[in-house]
Amino acid sequence: LPDGPDGRLVLAASAAAGSLSGASSGAVPGSIRFYGGGGGSVRGYSYQSLGPREDGDPIGGSSFGEASFELRYRISETLGIVPFLDGGNVYAEETPRFGDAMRWGAGIGVRYYTVAGPLRFDVATPLNPREDDAPLQFYISIGQSF
Repeated sequence: LPDGPDGRLVLAASAAAGSLSGASSGAVPGSIRFYGGGGGSVRGYSYQSLGPREDGDPIGGSSFGEASFELRYRISETLGIVPFLDGGNVYAEETPRFGDAMRWGAGIGVRYYTVAGPLRFDVATPLNPREDDAPLQFYISIGQSF
């Protein structure tokens, strides 16, 4: 969406989905399967932790669906604050199952704007955690999240 009246406020949204067809998840090499969770995916969940598991370890899946929303507010020339909501999951089936199968994470981030892009520091929590999910995840990176 366009900037707010003074150029300080931006609502940003992103969605992605994918599917591998023609073979079961187990027949597809692990390096090609889909993984979800973490700073470039669903914040609030640890890196690549979403989706099918074997003995507690993520094994990737045949499909995924994700959506992210950020409200980017620029406090000053070099500082901003960003509340966000991310949702998604990875599935063993070829078709993503949106709805109650989605995992949601929410949090807030601080942005320090440089000529090379924003430095990001985000803190997120899973809104519908599984038994072994940590209550908080921290992310540090460079550039916009999407």
